[in-house]
Amino acid sequence: MKNKFLVVTLLLALLACGKDKSKDSTGDAKSVVYEKVEKKEYSIKRFYSGTVNTEALSNLSFRVSGTINNRIAQLGDTVKTGQILATLDPIEYQLNYQQALSNLDKGNANLAESTANFKRSEALYLENSISKASYDSATANYKSAISSVKALEDAVNLAKVNLSYTMLTAPSDGTIGQVKSEVNQNVSSSTVVFVLNTFGERYVEFNVSQSVVGDLELGEEVQIEITSLNNLNIKGTITNIGTLSVGYGGTYPVKAKIVDPLDTVKVGMTAKVIVTTDNTNKVIAVPLTAILTAPNGEKYVYVVKNLENNVGIAKKQLVTLGSTTEDGSEIVSGLSDGDYVVTKGSSVLLEDQKVSLLKGAE
Repeated sequence: MKNKFLVVTLLLALLACGKDKSKDSTGDAKSVVYEKVEKKEYSIKRFYSGTVNTEALSNLSFRVSGTINNRIAQLGDTVKTGQILATLDPIEYQLNYQQALSNLDKGNANLAESTANFKRSEALYLENSISKASYDSATANYKSAISSVKALEDAVNLAKVNLSYTMLTAPSDGTIGQVKSEVNQNVSSSTVVFVLNTFGERYVEFNVSQSVVGDLELGEEVQIEITSLNNLNIKGTITNIGTLSVGYGGTYPVKAKIVDPLDTVKVGMTAKVIVTTDNTNKVIAVPLTAILTAPNGEKYVYVVKNLENNVGIAKKQLVTLGSTTEDGSEIVSGLSDGDYVVTKGSSVLLEDQKVSLLKGAE
């Protein structure tokens, strides 16, 4: 009985061993998703950093010097043309205006006296009752009085204008983008008090390399993402392409006007500009998930070699990246047509590890 039991046990053990050995060869292989790469024509996406700006910013200053005694407009206020934004202490300019009026009154009185004297002298001269020298003196005094009154009238007008300049008004509709001067601050005519955003067109200015600038065209559509607004995606149109390098590594400035900007898109916000261009040359591209970075900074992918029955060996392959395409990143060197590249699961692979392939979603 014991012998029979021993025989049965040995048979079961042998069957179990045979079953292990007959297992599918993929049993100890790591399952990964792959793509078979080939050269294709791709649309290339290039990404640039820029800043939202506008040409409709105006620096507002008083046209006379003085001390600010009232600042009516506040940061962010919407203002209308002619609206008073701030005022200077007007006392000095009011006194100057009153003094100019007083001087004009005296000048007019002198003119009236000179006019009467001239007319009297003229009549007497015609009667030969006074000398020509006396008549000429009366004439000169009369003409001088006229000139003096004209100068005094100009002084009154200037004093009146200067008095009006103690009020800073909005030159056009807009919003107060910045406040740069405070109440009780002594300012000159060159001191900026406000920066006014006059609701002009907003644009993003960015720099592109000399190898790319020739591919851009006026009117070309671009995508703009506003980073601080949860990557808000809006349309833009290229309106200006620089013809002179700005010196940042041989780059050229480009402006893209924002089409139908939202009120939430503010001047000064950081933006990402995405420029998509068609590439007539066929290139190899792989998803970004396939690309890994070595400790020394080199880029590599895993290529499956010795493929048989959907099972192969993962091998590291150094690659050189090019532009970003609609399908991932262009591979300038390192891959060839027909290579099997691991696109998912590569981050946990080891060199020479056995893998079983699952075709990626197309």
